[in-house]
This record gives sequence, C-alpha cells and structure tokens, in this order.
Amino acid sequence: MESKSKKLKRNQERKEERCDLDKLSCLPDSILTHVLSFLDTKSAIRTSVLSKRYRLLWTFSPCLDFKLSEFCTRSLDSYDGYVFSQVKNSSVASFESYVNHVLRRREHSNLTMFRLSLHKDVGLEFTENCVNYAAQHKVQHLRIRGFVKRKPLTLPKLLLTSSSLITLHLHNATSYCIELPKSVALPNLKVLRLKNFQFSNKNFNGQVFSGCSSLEILVLSKCCIKPGNSLKILDVNCLNLKNLEIKYWRSPWKCYDEHMINVSAPRLASFKFQGHLARVNFKEALPCLDEACIDLCYPTSCFGVDASERKLRTSERFLSVLRDICNVKFLSLSLKTIEILSVLPDLQVCALTIFENLRFLKFTTEDKYREKTMRIETVMRLLERIGTDVLVLDGSKEQKQKLLPESANCKSKHKDATHIAIPANVIHFFLESSPAAEFLSVEIPKASSDQE
Repeated sequence: MESKSKKLKRNQERKEERCDLDKLSCLPDSILTHVLSFLDTKSAIRTSVLSKRYRLLWTFSPCLDFKLSEFCTRSLDSYDGYVFSQVKNSSVASFESYVNHVLRRREHSNLTMFRLSLHKDVGLEFTENCVNYAAQHKVQHLRIRGFVKRKPLTLPKLLLTSSSLITLHLHNATSYCIELPKSVALPNLKVLRLKNFQFSNKNFNGQVFSGCSSLEILVLSKCCIKPGNSLKILDVNCLNLKNLEIKYWRSPWKCYDEHMINVSAPRLASFKFQGHLARVNFKEALPCLDEACIDLCYPTSCFGVDASERKLRTSERFLSVLRDICNVKFLSLSLKTIEILSVLPDLQVCALTIFENLRFLKFTTEDKYREKTMRIETVMRLLERIGTDVLVLDGSKEQKQKLLPESANCKSKHKDATHIAIPANVIHFFLESSPAAEFLSVEIPKASSDQE
C-alpha cells in the first residue's frame, strides 16, 4: 500500500500542477476580489460560471455598478442559479429585481464604490433602498443619477453624516429627482459633484459646503439659483478647496446682477469655467492659483436678444473675473472667449490688471488639429510688424507663422489644416499685463468642410 506521506506528496504535486495551469485561481480571495472590483457588476457575477472557486467570489466584491441603460440594451445570462431577463427590452421591474437579488446575495462587507445610474422612472422605494444599502456598508465613492418623477429622493442621515464617504456625485436626470440636503457633516469628503440642481432658500443655507471640511474638488454642472427666490447669493466656503469647476451655469441673464456665487477658497489651485458668464466673486486673493481655464459663450440666435450687446456686456464683466484670478500661472482661454474679449474697443486701455505670475498663456479650440507654441519674444516681434490687424497662424505641419490682414482669404494647402486668426488687441492686452510670461500656445482647429 502507498504510504500516507507519499499520498500527501502526490496530492501536493497535483495541486501544484493545477496552480501552474491556473495561477490566477491560486491567488488569495482578497486579491481576486480586488481584480473583480475593476469589472462592472454584471461581468463580475458572470465569473461565477468559471469554476467552483469563483462561484461566490463576486459576493465579496467591494464595487457595485448598476446602470439601467445598459441593462435595457443587453441580454442578461443565467448564472448562480438565478435567471434574469433574456429579452432585449428588459423592463424597469426586472432591473429592480436584478439589483435586489445582487444586494441580497452579496456578503455584508464594506463598499469601496457604489453607482446607480437611472434613465427611466424607477420606484422611489427602490432608489432609497439602494442608497441606504450603500450608506450602511460605509461606501467610500458614491454616484447616483436619479430619475424619480413623483417625489424626490431624500438622502438618509446615515449617508449625510458618513465618515467613510470620500467622493459624492449627485445628478438629477430630471428636475427635483434628488432633494439637496441643507446641511451635511462629511469630514472626509474630498470630491463633490452636483449636476442639474436648483438652489433656493428651501434647500440651501451654505452648510452643504461648509459641512465638508476636507473638500478639495467641487464641480457644479448645469446648476442655478432659482429665479424669483429670496436666495440671491450662493456661498461656497471651503477652506481646503483646491479645484473648482462651474459648467453651464443656468441662472438666466436677467438675474446676472442679483445672483452671485461667493467663493471663499484661499487654497484654490485650479479654476475652470464653461458656458454663459456667471457672477463669480472670490472673496479673498488666490495666492495658490496655478491654473485657470475659461470657455465662455453667448447667445447668437435667441429671440429678443441683441447678440452684439450681450457680447459686449459679457466682455466687460469678464474683465472683473480676470482681476480676481490675476495670480494665475497658467491661463487657458477658448477662442470663443478671445472673440468675446476682443470686442472691447479700448481693451488695451483696460490693462490695469497685472498678471505678475503668469508664465504660460494658451488659446484653445473645440476641434483641435494642431498646437503651436511660441516664445513670447517671438510673438512680440510678430506683433511689431502689424498695426491693428490680426495674427494669423498656419495650421500646416511647418512651424511657421504668418501675418495677414483680417480680410485676407486664408486657405491652407493641407486638407485638414486651417488658419487661425488671433485679434492683436487681445494678445497685446495680455502681453502688456504679464511681465513674466514665457510662452503662448495656440490650438488650431481642423478645417470645416467648406474650407477643404
């Protein structure tokens, strides 16, 4: 008979052979669940059919990602003894059943990430249960795209006082899907993104920001102050804030003078603004500001709006923003912003603001074809050769610059390239205001179909 020691040795050899064939499966559970965390939830669950080793491994995954849009466009397989819909047009009810099943089967370990993305009307109770589950399992990164028509989602107190929450993304797919809390106590929250929220005296008193003592990144996208409301000022008091983004602010133009965003962020390092100009007031100097990116726009075809007048008023008001960010080291302005700024007839006379720290100036475009960077000395020499015309840059591969009158017919020899004209008064304005500037970079767009 085979001795016990020989049998153990043979079993060990077989085990080593199997591990050589599947080294991934021989890794500890903690590592495998970490690997699964990089997959979406559906893909992670599908690994349960690989072997008994993986059958319940997905239940330990620290990341849950539920997107209704993907559920409704993909057929779902049968796995883990549970049959999901296999029809192409999966219903909202089957999505709720799928999510509830996953939450019931999952081991009750803490969550690193939880995302719920809805594009159809889903039951309020279901959405509340999902958010409660995330809060109870001490989620660190939470993303909710709400879609509730009848009654808005109220965030649970357990979430609003969470010490584990690091990032919070809240998106109203339609108006009033998620009720904005008046106050929070989130000591470790570093990233807050709010999209499509309307601030009023009923949901805002400033504490939603001041209650996030560690907040470093704040993004307000498609938000506004409710017109006709007693709330006129949005106070953003974040002493540790480093990055602020305001994208497509939706307060109407008629409310520009009465609606204001007061920002108190002495450590701000990056400021990005995109869309129609809003009245942003920085209450203190910004000594740490490294980067500012501005992409302004103005209405060109709105009924009852004088586009030229709006453009001029936007440029006048934009000058006050430039004065607030005068400590910036890297300034990026879109070509639309340059166009707006250039309409001021006495722009160079307005060069009272001194950008003492500005080193790099960049003009950006939406459809970038090529980027050209020049030393400021080169730009100044080019400007000396023109009067009130424009600086025209060739978009071809050759590193050259051209000076042409604004009325010149500029067609590139290269199919995809175009010329870009920069108003000389804008360049003069910045060069005369920036004694330490070193480089000017210009993004050149692709030629439109009528130019090819």
